[in-house]
Amino acid sequence: MHSSTLRGIRYARWASYLFASVIVFLAILELNEGLNLGFMHLAPRWKPTDVTFPLALQVECWFFIFYGALIASPWEKIRSDSTWKKYFGLLCVASVIFAFAMISEVMAKNYIASAAKTKARLPVFQAILLFSALGQIPSLLFVRRPELLD
Repeated sequence: MHSSTLRGIRYARWASYLFASVIVFLAILELNEGLNLGFMHLAPRWKPTDVTFPLALQVECWFFIFYGALIASPWEKIRSDSTWKKYFGLLCVASVIFAFAMISEVMAKNYIASAAKTKARLPVFQAILLFSALGQIPSLLFVRRPELLD
């Protein structure tokens, strides 16, 4: 195994930690309905007037926290193959659910913009989050089995 391959896997794992912290931060930001830092206000992703199902939004936020914790779990320390496979299956399902949530968010924001007779913004941030979520699957697979890269 080349040292550059192992270094790349290590960088991918650090990127996973960054992604996990971003989605947990987004969930906390949404649950607190924004964040005031004195000199700056960070608005939540959804305007409170646009939210028609607040329970669904709260469930989504708690799922984001769960998903971030799942990604940031110490995957390298799991010794049992059967345990690792169970958690990896859970990660795959959670990644697909996260991707579904991002697609649903884009569709909902397009619907809201259409109802207001405006044009929705491009979903660049949601697309980045979606592809980052789907990138967790191979990233954690190669942490466990780096020989698959050769």
